[in-house]
Amino acid sequence: PSAQHNRVRYPMETVKPAKSAKQFVFSRRAAEIPADLPETNLWPAGRDVELAEQRIANTEYTGAAIASLRLETVVLERIRFTETAFGSITMKDVRLVNCDLANVTCRALDLIRVEFINCRLTGFTGGEVAAQDVLFSECDGRYSQFRFSRFKSAEFDSCQFEDADFQGTDLAGSIFRNCNLRNVEMGKAKLFDADLRGSVVEGLRVGVEGLRGATVDASQAMRFALLLGIKIG
Repeated sequence: PSAQHNRVRYPMETVKPAKSAKQFVFSRRAAEIPADLPETNLWPAGRDVELAEQRIANTEYTGAAIASLRLETVVLERIRFTETAFGSITMKDVRLVNCDLANVTCRALDLIRVEFINCRLTGFTGGEVAAQDVLFSECDGRYSQFRFSRFKSAEFDSCQFEDADFQGTDLAGSIFRNCNLRNVEMGKAKLFDADLRGSVVEGLRVGVEGLRGATVDASQAMRFALLLGIKIG
């Protein structure tokens, strides 16, 4: 037999293309609320309040203490809770429109598919928040506190958060669109896959690890470089 016939034939090696990094796609589920909810302007009395499938508008509940508040499939419009203290708040499929929660305090806040539209949240203290699929749109959240909280699929649109406190908060995958984040505390916060483009970030306090994986625009990148002591030649 010829040398050619004695040659050992090896199977052909298949070269697989290198895997590209999986692109993050933001997806927030909107609150599931029917359009025909029964409406009232009466807020129930008591320290433990539970509401479902209602629309409450044009009422005031201030300076009081509520042990627990549970809302499911509820719309609140023009409700004033100024300086009210809550033990715990649980909301699912809730929309708050033009509500005043200034200086409200809460020890525990659980949110699923909740929308805050044009709400006043100045000085709001949320305790350790567990939030999924939440929207803050055109809200005033100056001096608010969300320390050591977790926001999953959160969207912040055209909000004022100057001097707010998000220290140690998990904001991975969140969007801050056209927000004022001036002097916001985000030390030890997680911003992986978060999108900060278009927001004001002067004075934002955040560490190198916190910014890892975040998306910023060119002007923000320059500011963060100066903030982190990076020299650009």
